[in-house]
Amino acid sequence: MPLAHHVACKPVSSSCLELLIDRFGTGCLTYGNGRLIRETPVHLAAQHQDESWMKLVKEKGGRGCLRIANEDGKTVAHFAAMNRKSNSCLKWLVKELGSDCLTVPDKYGDTAVHLAAQHQGIESLEWIKRQIGTDCFRLKGRLDRTAFHFAAKKSDNSNLKWLVKELGNDCLTVPDSYGNTAVHLAAKHQGIESLEWIKRQIGADCFRLKGWLDKTAFHFAAEKSDNSNLKWLVKELGSHCLTVPDEYGNTAVHLAARHQPVDSLQFIFDQIGAEMFSLKNNRGETPADVVASRWCYADQSEKRDWISSTQRRLEASRPPAGSSAPTAASAGAKKQLDPSFTDWDFILQDNKKQLIGRGGFGEVYKALTDRNQTVAVKVLPLSGTGQSGKLQKAVEMEKRGVEIIKRLSHPNILQFLKCEQKSDGLYIFTELVSGHSLFELMQRQNKPFKESGVRDFSRQICSGLNFLHCQPEGAILHRDIKSSNIMLTNEGVIKLIDFGLAKEIVGTCGLSTGVDPKGTPYFMAPELFMGEGDSIPYSAKTDVWAFGCTVYELTAMEPPDANVPQIRIG
Repeated sequence: MPLAHHVACKPVSSSCLELLIDRFGTGCLTYGNGRLIRETPVHLAAQHQDESWMKLVKEKGGRGCLRIANEDGKTVAHFAAMNRKSNSCLKWLVKELGSDCLTVPDKYGDTAVHLAAQHQGIESLEWIKRQIGTDCFRLKGRLDRTAFHFAAKKSDNSNLKWLVKELGNDCLTVPDSYGNTAVHLAAKHQGIESLEWIKRQIGADCFRLKGWLDKTAFHFAAEKSDNSNLKWLVKELGSHCLTVPDEYGNTAVHLAARHQPVDSLQFIFDQIGAEMFSLKNNRGETPADVVASRWCYADQSEKRDWISSTQRRLEASRPPAGSSAPTAASAGAKKQLDPSFTDWDFILQDNKKQLIGRGGFGEVYKALTDRNQTVAVKVLPLSGTGQSGKLQKAVEMEKRGVEIIKRLSHPNILQFLKCEQKSDGLYIFTELVSGHSLFELMQRQNKPFKESGVRDFSRQICSGLNFLHCQPEGAILHRDIKSSNIMLTNEGVIKLIDFGLAKEIVGTCGLSTGVDPKGTPYFMAPELFMGEGDSIPYSAKTDVWAFGCTVYELTAMEPPDANVPQIRIG
């Protein structure tokens, strides 16, 4: 870069440029740099400096210097409109050259109005309105884009809000020549606050509009450098939108694999499970293929490692060769077990029901269904001193809970199948997990887990919790996260078990369990001790608190404040 160009971009006094003019002559002002668009020091000064530099240019080089254009047809006014620090140069140029310079198009049709909508603030737009009216914001530039499209590419939505206030909501959905609207561009370039504001203006259906190559807002959000907008859209419209293909067959998953960091892949996996690995575009490429290609722009090695480890874990959870059951590798789309069985029996051992677990809220046995599949059945006794009305209400709550949870399918969530109510109890059927709880493993080994193990367990626990908490219909809460409710399968897969479902039944029946009906005190968030009755403030945050206590437990073999009696905690 020639010296005059360099000086015009730096935070120095205009006297530096004046010295160069005096030394090399006014020709240095209009000398194009080596770039294809041939910018001059005058252009760069308009983009980076204040009006004192423009005054110097006029004084030394004459008014003609203020009208020069580069190879793209951009004038000094265009560059002044891209000045993010100040609009003083643009104002001064209009005063010198007239307001017509605001609407002079470059080679592509863009004007200073378009560029100011993207690079400057509301004060500039209000000033432009006073100069030439609001119709200028409807002028079409490159790709038939208006000021709305350019404002949607600004990192904040202040200009977009101002334009909607001035010209109305309809401008948000005006397509450019490719079909893209301000909604599409905001999904890629702006933040959640902007998407929430757009939803309030025109509703959430606008995020389903198809633009260039049939891309929706989901596709554009997946091209953003972080996944904040993608998460918001999934929460609003559901995870199925992640798998909608564009004209080339690319889904938001393909694009996120290319543009976003590894945590985005984990988020997507939490939503749709192993289905993400089977998605193919028109060229037969999966998201894993995209990550392996030279077109992966972020965290390539980390994403490769994540894909490899996740696929290994899924492979480990497949049924044995020859099994007719669907594989766990189809986590998000298929169930391993058939929940439609109508008959079943306890599996006996020494002529007794085979007990595999006992907790404060019931006992768990092995059972064989008429589909010739082995399952676990948790028996919750319904006899007790509770009032029948309250008891039945509690039972109905548990049934509804099972109905909700059984629809979920995630590698780190115990698969619920169904529940049956009989005269003596409520029977909840789930997959049968081969392995041990983390609590049991610590007790058997008589030592805490290594840090590497805790990291692996934590990642899988978080994956399961995030899946629960990000359900489109609202967060599903576990309510009793602790090491004894977390299973490690023989293949090394974490399973969250024993959701806090049965607490209402236990409380209604008046059974003495030794466990607080609200949860396990050492793992309960402080706010849970302040609620009474139905006002107990369970939330995703209380699950996260319990998770933190569990991590502590895995490293110390006891929960936080284990030396404090439970009566003082609860």
